[in-house]
Formats: sequence, C-alpha cells, structure tokens
Amino acid sequence: MKNRKWAQLPVLQVLRESLAFPVLRVLSVVPVLPWMLAACTQPAPPPAPESDGAPESRPNLLLIVADDLGYTDIGAYGGEIRTPVLDDLASQSVMFTNFHVLPMCAPTRAMLLAGTDHHVAGLGTMFGSNFLPGLEGHTGYETYLHERVASLPERLAEVGYRSYMAGKWHLGPDPGQWPVDWGFDRSFVMLPGSGSHMAIPERVYVENDEWVEPTQEGFYSTRTYTDRLIGYIDEFHGDGQPFFVYAAYTSPHWPLQVPPDFIDLYAGDYDDGYDELRVARMERAEALGVIPETDPDYFEPLGPAWEELNSETQAHYARRMELYAAMVENLDHHVGRLIDHLENIGELDNTVILFMSDNGAATEQMEYNPGFSARIERENSDNSLENLGAADSYISYGANWAQAATAPFNRFKGFITEGGMLVPAYILHGNGTNPTGLDGQYLSAIDIAPTLLELAGATIGSTSVQGREVAAITGRSFARVLGADAAPVYPQDHVFAIELHGSRAVRQGRYKLVWEQPAVNTWWPFEVPERWYSWQLFDLQSDPGERNDISAEHPELMRELIDAWEDYADANQVVREVRINQFERWQVLPENYPNR
Repeated sequence: MKNRKWAQLPVLQVLRESLAFPVLRVLSVVPVLPWMLAACTQPAPPPAPESDGAPESRPNLLLIVADDLGYTDIGAYGGEIRTPVLDDLASQSVMFTNFHVLPMCAPTRAMLLAGTDHHVAGLGTMFGSNFLPGLEGHTGYETYLHERVASLPERLAEVGYRSYMAGKWHLGPDPGQWPVDWGFDRSFVMLPGSGSHMAIPERVYVENDEWVEPTQEGFYSTRTYTDRLIGYIDEFHGDGQPFFVYAAYTSPHWPLQVPPDFIDLYAGDYDDGYDELRVARMERAEALGVIPETDPDYFEPLGPAWEELNSETQAHYARRMELYAAMVENLDHHVGRLIDHLENIGELDNTVILFMSDNGAATEQMEYNPGFSARIERENSDNSLENLGAADSYISYGANWAQAATAPFNRFKGFITEGGMLVPAYILHGNGTNPTGLDGQYLSAIDIAPTLLELAGATIGSTSVQGREVAAITGRSFARVLGADAAPVYPQDHVFAIELHGSRAVRQGRYKLVWEQPAVNTWWPFEVPERWYSWQLFDLQSDPGERNDISAEHPELMRELIDAWEDYADANQVVREVRINQFERWQVLPENYPNR
C-alpha cells in the first residue's frame, strides 16, 4: 500500500492509556448489549428569578453538537482524524456507546431542546410538500419548533440561568421563531439547515433579533461561532448567574470548505481509499470497546469498491475525505478554544459538558441531488479537483466514506437503521468528579433536556413555563451517570418507538423492529432493497448491522412491537403512509457522474 498513515496508527495515540478504562458499572446492570455499552450591543436581560429548589452552586451547562459527524470519526471512537481536545474530554467522561438521535438534524435538535417527541415539538418533518406530500396542516408537522413545548432555555431561565447559542438553528426561519424567541439571551445563528462556511449570505443569519449583514470578510463558521460564544460568556461573566451554552456547530456538514491553514493537513492520507479506512476504523473501535467484535467481511457496503474506481475518480474522492478530516480537526481546535476560555476565567471546574453528533454520517452528494444540483450550477460552483475545499466549491464526500464512519452499523444519515441514528456522545463534569468509562445503556436526544434540567436544579415535570401551558417532558434524566447511582435510566424491557419521514422503528432490549424507506433529500444510485416498505425484526446483539430478518422466528414478538409502534403513532399524531414525491428523481445517474 502506498500510504497507510492512519492504518498503521496505534489504537489511539492521544488516549492510549486514558481510554483503556474498565467498563462502567452501568454495563453490569444493563447487560443486554455489553459492547454498546464579540460582545453584543443588546440591552442586558433582567436577572431570572431564583428557584427555591435550585442548589446553592449550580453548574454551567455546555452542550456541543457536531453536525453530521460519524460514529467513528473522532479518536475516542476509533477514528484516525486528529481530535486531541475531544479525545481528552472523552477520556474524562462517561462515554455512551448506545446513544441515539433521529436520523436527520432538525428533528433531533427539536427533541433535545424540548425533551419531547419531535412530533410534539412540531418537527414531524423537516420538508415541505414538494418532498413529502400530504403532511401540510397536520398537527406535529409544522416544520418549526412549536409553542406546544417549552425550550430548555425557557425552563432554565426559571431557575436563574442565562442561555447563549451560536451555530445552526434550523427550527424556524421566520421572526417569532428565532432563538431569541425561545429564551436565548444571546444568539448568533444560521437559520436554515445548511450553507456556506465561508460567507454570510443575505437573510440567512440572525444575531438576537436582527438580520446579520452579508459578508465574506473574516468569516469561517466554526471560528466565528466560537468567537461569539466566548463574547457572550464574557459579557455577563461575574454577574453570579450560571449559564447554558449551546454550541451548535455546522461542521463537518457539507459543503466541504476549509480555511487555508487547515486545507492541506491531510494531503495524501486517504489515497488507500474508503475500504481500507473502514476496516482500520472497525479494528480500532473494536479494540476500544465502542463497537462489537465483528468480522470486517460481515459489513456489506453500498457502492463500488475503491479498486473499481479509475485513478481520476480516486483522486477526487480522496481529496473530499482529506477536506472532511480537516474540517473535523478544525472543529476540535475551536472546541479547544472554548474549553480553554472557560478554564482561563475560572468556570471550567463548574461546567458540565455534553458532546454529541446530531445524526449519523452524511451521504448526500449534493452535486447529484436533484434539489441542489441546479443551485450549484446556477451559483457557478467550481468543483474541480484543484479547487475543492475553497469558498466557491460545493461538494460532500459520499456514501462510501460515510459507511467507513458507521460500519459495522447499517446505512447512514436519513435512515432509521443504526448507521443513521447511533452517534458518539459523552458527558463529564469539568471538576473531574464523575466516573469515567463506557456506558452501554440505551439513551437518546429526548433525554438531554431533562438531564440538564436536573443538573440545574430545575423542575422537570412542570407543564406551566413562562406563563403558558406546555407539553410535559417525556425524556428521562441520565444525570445519575455523573455520580454514584448505578441504576439504569430505563428498564431493560422498555419500548422505544420512533417515526421520521415514513420510516419507523421500535426498540426493546436486544430487538429492533424496522420499517425502512428511502431517506428524503438523499441521492440513491443503488439498487432498491426488497426490504423497504415492510416490517423486519433484528437481534442487535448477534446482528448489529441489521442484516438478518428474524421476524418469521418470532411472530408473537413481532406483533407486540408493531402494536407498540401503533400506540406510539396514535399518541403522537403520526401520519401513516408517508412517501417521497417522485423518488425516481433521486435515482438518476447524471452524465457527469465520476467513473461512469
């Protein structure tokens, strides 16, 4: 092999000793799946009232969300990308190996801020009738965060917290739907789900309640978001109030665009291709205990093998992965700036940090996507090999690299299989008092709000917030993992059910029931699986890649889980029989497709 830098690395350089920790006590309680185991000029908001139930010393709360980060991208989960800051935080954390989100970003973000099912929060879909006809006007499908729920900042304000946010909002584009309307004291956000990392277009960003003027000067998304968060923290530092920081980074979401000082950091590192990378990551992740013991041949990737690509196509796709890795390292660098600042102002020891990705690794190739390709052409994007990663390029890295980040789990972003929903996530207290190790119990984004509220000393069960009646939080707090309480958050036989864009799933212990449909807004140049549009049952303990349908062997369990999903759908007003409009548009192989 001509270049195997990442394949030859030790299991982890940065965490070689610190991640060789014993399995956390939770795994002995939940043995079902042991492997799973710049200052602002706005007037200062008035101090929030104190709660009688709030503890005397309440921690600051820092929620860091990476956008489309794959399960094995960072070193702590088996990746070769240099992420020393995130890895160091992981070594001091309770690391989750069974943490689930929804398979697309906006519904996940609604769920984590509301602590309810995403339909209750208004994000039963993130697409309009041009993609998914028949959903307009249905309760739960408003496509913006709905006033039926209270946001985490609104609830935290009632116990004296200030809240700051920078990054992706994606929960409502119109005035009245912005972060400032949901309890954030300071915010600098991109309203839609994606955009340039190197420019602020007109009417795309807002700061607090005002539009941000368009600019290309001095802007890079990850750096600018971090600058804003540091400025917001400093603006009120010393006022005696704890704070909640929502660092909603847009990296490494496409388009792959990298600042000049990072753009060539991984030149040549991925010349051996995605098949070699996938195997190397699986080996390291298995050694770390974050995936099960799995024969690399067990995983069946979609798409052509690397060796089947011609040299020109290989060069193009290797460069895409170089850029993706550089964006992840850049993200790590700026998270480090934020952590260092908290330490420098004396707040890190009193800060709880929760890190996660919002969905599985992304496969969308936007240049072939019928919804984006015309826009890319209209904006004269230059996707030549020499220009990839620049401000005027617009590309993603494709299904094969995404599968290197999700293997041995099936599929990727947009799909209700494990590859679309299982994400890296961990929690720690900055003072170092929490246990460290792997935690394999099933948790999800719905549990984030109640966890942070418990840590803040707030009332989780309240249905009256900021003077209005709201839906009750239905997630459960996992704050106990930071202390001595070894009890699982959910019992082993608890049933978890979800739906998004027509796809459905039910999880109970080792078993998962799946109704798979094509992902929305995802180009699919592959054969259509026979398993789509029907129920299938999988044993994740023996079959983590969801390959072998065992429904015929367990008809009674199958019926029970289907009934459980129907009960969930009724309770959350889920629309049945959702189908993508003209799916055949997403299967067209363009004339300019590489290696055609």
